[in-house]
Amino acid sequence: MNSDFEWQFGGWLRQLPVGVAWGILGLVTLVGLVAIVLLYRRTLRKLPQGSRVALTVLRVALLLVLCVVLANPSRVSRPPDDANKNGRHLAVIVDRSGSMYTVDNRNETRLQNAVKLWKTHTGEAVLAFDAVDHYRFATKLEKVAGLDEAIQGGGPGTETQLWRALRAAMADSPAGIVTLTDGLDTSGHDANQVITEAQARGIPLYFVPGMNRSRPGNLLAIRDVKTPSTVLRLSKFNASAILEISSPRDRDVPVALWSGSKMLAQATLHARPGWNVLPWTPEVSSGEPGALPLEFRLGEGVEQETAASVTQVVEHTSVEILYYQGALQWGYRFLRGALESDQSFKLTSILNPALGVRITASAGTTLEDLPDNAGDLKRFQIVILAHVLADQLSAKQQQALVDYAKGGGGVLFIAPDSEATNRFAGTPLEEMLPIVFERSDESPEQREAEAFQAKMQQAFESSGQDAALADGAGGGTGPQLVPFQVPQGSESIFKANMPVPMFSNYARVASAKPAAEILAVHPTERTADNAPRILLARQQFGAGFTAAMATDLLWRWKMSLPSDSRAPETFWQQLMLSLVPGVTGGEGMRIVKQSSTAAVNRGTSLIVTGAPAADPPVIVAIPPAGQTLTLTPVASPDGWQASFTPNVQGRWELMATDSKGNRASMSLPVQSDVVTAENSNAPPDVEGLRHIADATGGAVIGSDPVFQPQDTTPAAGTEAKIIQPMWNQSWLLALLLGLYVVELITRRVMRLL
Repeated sequence: MNSDFEWQFGGWLRQLPVGVAWGILGLVTLVGLVAIVLLYRRTLRKLPQGSRVALTVLRVALLLVLCVVLANPSRVSRPPDDANKNGRHLAVIVDRSGSMYTVDNRNETRLQNAVKLWKTHTGEAVLAFDAVDHYRFATKLEKVAGLDEAIQGGGPGTETQLWRALRAAMADSPAGIVTLTDGLDTSGHDANQVITEAQARGIPLYFVPGMNRSRPGNLLAIRDVKTPSTVLRLSKFNASAILEISSPRDRDVPVALWSGSKMLAQATLHARPGWNVLPWTPEVSSGEPGALPLEFRLGEGVEQETAASVTQVVEHTSVEILYYQGALQWGYRFLRGALESDQSFKLTSILNPALGVRITASAGTTLEDLPDNAGDLKRFQIVILAHVLADQLSAKQQQALVDYAKGGGGVLFIAPDSEATNRFAGTPLEEMLPIVFERSDESPEQREAEAFQAKMQQAFESSGQDAALADGAGGGTGPQLVPFQVPQGSESIFKANMPVPMFSNYARVASAKPAAEILAVHPTERTADNAPRILLARQQFGAGFTAAMATDLLWRWKMSLPSDSRAPETFWQQLMLSLVPGVTGGEGMRIVKQSSTAAVNRGTSLIVTGAPAADPPVIVAIPPAGQTLTLTPVASPDGWQASFTPNVQGRWELMATDSKGNRASMSLPVQSDVVTAENSNAPPDVEGLRHIADATGGAVIGSDPVFQPQDTTPAAGTEAKIIQPMWNQSWLLALLLGLYVVELITRRVMRLL
């Protein structure tokens, strides 16, 4: 704050100009001085000259001090010139990647076009923000001194890390971000992360699109594929591919996954104008043991791209299951028997931890309680939660299950009681399951009373079930059994000609989540929306799978079947296998190209990953015509690296075979020049930039004004300064009073009063 001394004047004088106020006050002072001199010239009694002068001086001093008070001497504190501003900074980011140097027929680059447009708005930015910071990026963001250095310093980069640069710029919390770019990002990351972070921070994103008349081309390429090396029989797993599509216009491109002559999955990917990096992750059923060849096919006809690998389907592997049961139930022994009939499954049990009941399964060990750390669950492939009450699982235990599933574990929740499931509504456990529980409006006291009644009823039923089975009365006198109804297309865990599971009790849940796969529903019961009541649903959650089964443990169904029926064992084993993460032996062997295309007489390289580190794979490059090239693999930290120089133009085939007979292949277009994202002439993605800008409160900048000047005018009735009157000081008031008292005493002594 800057402090100055000023005469502020008081009363009506404050409304007048300073010169006029001083003139009036000076005139009043002069009149007062004349009056004082005249009054002390004639007194009631004759005074010596010295006494007369002393009294006159005292009265004049009092008048002068009073006039000073009327002039209102004050100390005025004013803020600095920029103190009324809010410290709002604008970050201007310049894209310096190779695509911004694409030249059109006017010999203008996209960078020049964007800079020319932005310079028409720099004046607005200066008035709207307190400071403008400049950055440039290609692969990483760096701060520079000004716009000229951002444009001219350094050379063009080989990649565009646009989303990474925006997120890095947000770390400084600017009031807005302006990016001069063509919207190309070659990282393969998702722009939704940028939108989410900008919305959370309240930072609007503005874009100045680099436009020119360069001629774009078409390109299809499979950048990378990932498939597991081994999976369990009759299980499901994910195969993924990263696809690159360059197009001058909106385009739909077919993609499919084949195994030999059988199509396993297909989709149509929508590509916007420009360069698109699109992931595709179809779900695959493994089938019976043996080699499962997988081939991705992108596009159709002569431009079709392919990439292939082989996944081994195995018969047995160790599936570690942690079984946690909240209340005593007859069905546990049947479920344990169904799983242990297959040597692949190893069971560890936690039964009724609150009651201190401990049962050790024959193939496993017993834990005291469910861990509250996801790391302690890693040795299990599946966690089963059966007949669990909400008050039995702490917040830490539930969060551990969520983290466990996200990290690749499988979780199966089983509960036939609506009162019990309703209490999980809004918990972390509900967050990861494929169903939404119905909400309960009951008070905590009502819930506690009903929980006690439920426990007593369960204990009664358990004792009754034991007696009935002991008497051999497992059949007709029990509750009526209801069969599952399997929706069309959801028969993955139900083998052909297998009896449909049947249950006696079930919990009513509200609905399934959007990504859930509904495996079974009630044959007759409906929700208020006339949708079938869900009995069994499954979904992928993070890297793992979660499932919810709203029925009992199906032990009555087991008792109703002939003794030699294996249907319950088959059902439970198939359900468990559907929850086991598909990858049991790491990623399969695959070929990773170093660029989307190759060029004639120019060296190109590739890396083979997933092959044994001790035995180099056999790698060959097959030209469209001519002799096959056998490449020499060289060990590297990323895998086995190989290189070659294509001598003819056309579609080459790259193939690798390891010592175990696993094979991977990928097509490689060879052109006259290498085509990458940066030199493909992909058109600017203006619509993509507009979507991001609209979602964050920004805009795609054109010729119209964008930024409004800051309003630094103080609000009505307020001032941008602090006034501290100096006359209102104790010493000054004491001086006034002292002068007056001294004069009165002096006049009394001289007998003038």
